[in-house]
Amino acid sequence: MDFKIKNDTLTNYTGHSQSSLTIPETVKEIGSWSLDNHPELYYIVIPPSVWKIGYHSFYEDENLTSIVVDRKNKYFSSIGSVSKSILCDKEKKTLLCCPNGRESVHIPASIISMKETDAFAGCKKLKNITVDEKNPKYTVLNGVLYEHDNRKLTKLVRCPVDKVSLHIPDSITEIYNHAFEGCTELEEIILPEGITKLEGYTFKHCHNLKRVQFSKNLKNIGDSCFRECYHLEEVILPNGMKGVIAGAFNNCRKLKKLVIPESVSFTGHIAGGCVSLETLICHGIEIRKQEFENLPSEASSIIWLIVQKRFDEKLPPDIKYRIIYQMFVRNPDDEKINIYIKQNFDAIISILIEINQIQMVQNYIKSFRRYLNSQNLDKFIRCAIDNQKYEIQIFLTNLKYQRNDFTEKDWTL
Repeated sequence: MDFKIKNDTLTNYTGHSQSSLTIPETVKEIGSWSLDNHPELYYIVIPPSVWKIGYHSFYEDENLTSIVVDRKNKYFSSIGSVSKSILCDKEKKTLLCCPNGRESVHIPASIISMKETDAFAGCKKLKNITVDEKNPKYTVLNGVLYEHDNRKLTKLVRCPVDKVSLHIPDSITEIYNHAFEGCTELEEIILPEGITKLEGYTFKHCHNLKRVQFSKNLKNIGDSCFRECYHLEEVILPNGMKGVIAGAFNNCRKLKKLVIPESVSFTGHIAGGCVSLETLICHGIEIRKQEFENLPSEASSIIWLIVQKRFDEKLPPDIKYRIIYQMFVRNPDDEKINIYIKQNFDAIISILIEINQIQMVQNYIKSFRRYLNSQNLDKFIRCAIDNQKYEIQIFLTNLKYQRNDFTEKDWTL
């Protein structure tokens, strides 16, 4: 069967041959992502049995133009013709989903709310948006759909995908999820100072976006917000930001510089696929590609290590322990850093010896001399001898003599 159903929930649809699809009447819930990424679909019918529809259920069904609900359904309805219907709640007051294949949509007077995460998710063909003049909450200005409070525009809901430039009114304090998704001609965005958060997928697939001027009051950036903004070259996040969620800048192929301020206390893996990255500055720690050639592929792990203090991140030991040491230097009283180094001191020094990082061996031992004793010092000397790291061996041997009150160094190069 093409439908995967578990406990009356449609979890996945594996068919690819039909242009129209009727959900089986045994289904009570359409699961999140269950019908996503089906470009062959133009038309979906929802039966009376369905009472719940999950997150992004119809996402990236790029040719879908109509979602029709059976009139007997008690929870959902559709507005429009059979070939061009949008999905709403039963009272036709909330827009739940505009099908991804639509090039135009009309918002009737009855619609007074929208499901922010899904209403326009994946609408990468939408060029024309109109609103009934009697609608009390939504309006269109210069082709862009806004929410208002009868006095001023307050939220930017959806931008048509063919916009080349756009001035966002200063009164805007919120931008919907997916508001600019697929706006492939847009080159620059200046965010009003009232914007404190960018929701998930807001600028996803804005392939020509080159410049973003962030609001000074911005605190959070959502999931995949700037994913696949191929021409974005520099991102300097403002001081005062708190969090950047996973995937925020993934696959920004031309991104050369990314700056994350010390105020950021949470990130996911946010810079995957940034193949041109040359400079990463995170919490004041600067890593350049000319010093670490794997920076583009390791950037997300480096950020995760610094911001989250996730010391188990799989990174080359030379870069990992250099970063951890810099973290200590910047915050010598940080309890988490000190505990990690105390618990792993022997292993860190041994690894640094094996990869011949004499300067880092010296730095760690100088800063954490209290963890050094005769037993592990002898072990480190043997490690240096076994790995033929003679310069480090000399440093450690002289250190041993100093600890035993020898005043003259017996080993020199």
